[in-house]
Amino acid sequence: SDVYKRQYQRRVHGINQKRFLFVMAKVVNLLKPIKVGDLQLKNRVFMAPLTRCRADPATGIPNQLHIDYYSQRASAGLIISECSQISPISQAFPGSAGIHSEEQVQGWKKVNDAVHKKNGHIFLQIWHGGRAVHPANVGGKPGLAPSPIAIRTQVFTVQGIKPHMTPKEMTEEEIKQMIQDFRKGAENAMKAGFDGLELHGANGYIVDSFLRDHTNRRQDQWGGSVENRTRFCLEVVDQLVSVFGPNRVGVKVTPNGRYNDMFDSNPLKTYTYLAQQLSKKNIAYLHLSLIHI
Repeated sequence: SDVYKRQYQRRVHGINQKRFLFVMAKVVNLLKPIKVGDLQLKNRVFMAPLTRCRADPATGIPNQLHIDYYSQRASAGLIISECSQISPISQAFPGSAGIHSEEQVQGWKKVNDAVHKKNGHIFLQIWHGGRAVHPANVGGKPGLAPSPIAIRTQVFTVQGIKPHMTPKEMTEEEIKQMIQDFRKGAENAMKAGFDGLELHGANGYIVDSFLRDHTNRRQDQWGGSVENRTRFCLEVVDQLVSVFGPNRVGVKVTPNGRYNDMFDSNPLKTYTYLAQQLSKKNIAYLHLSLIHI
């Protein structure tokens, strides 16, 4: 009847109105300013790092596509860029934009100038592909990892889809050199005008492969105990902090992520310890991504 119909409509309207008010309250909170590290951000909407692969695979130089893409999103409180490789042999995606050459620095500077012109803030996600690097993408050089354990999936390369290769187990000298490569990447990011850095410590790339015991089976100071497995990450963070300061450095981790054939026997223990150590360093934030891919 019309009476029941009107009562039903009033109930639905009341429920929808409450939901609308609840959603609007959340939106209002998202739009409030927030301080992250020493940066005062205009809102709490952060743009997550997203793999774009829009650079020339031969050079890794950011171009007009990057300028347009990031400047169009400058209204976010903070933009975290796509992952950016620290050396010519560290990219796992053909077309990713690097941070190891002067030409790349100048390309990123144009991106950052465009973002800052619109009063935006942008962090670089600094990255080494580790065992996810395929020789076909880096001139025949093998991927590097704490232990020689291959990813049991396939990967896209400039030569088409191929199975992942077994990475080279890193020597002590190679580990120390890579830590310095991260520092050089941080210096280049500073020169390019980034507001800060996010260390990519997730998804099976080099930092993650040191953290988790499936991929780190070393018996030296870089493997075995939780303290040793977190050493590489913490030493890299120290280098990034020495360039940008702790208030401008964040870290991304995926404690239970399976992407790139990853797992850890006790992620709660591993990542609780890591979080405690990062807290002592007073970094700007810990980016926790919970994925099961």
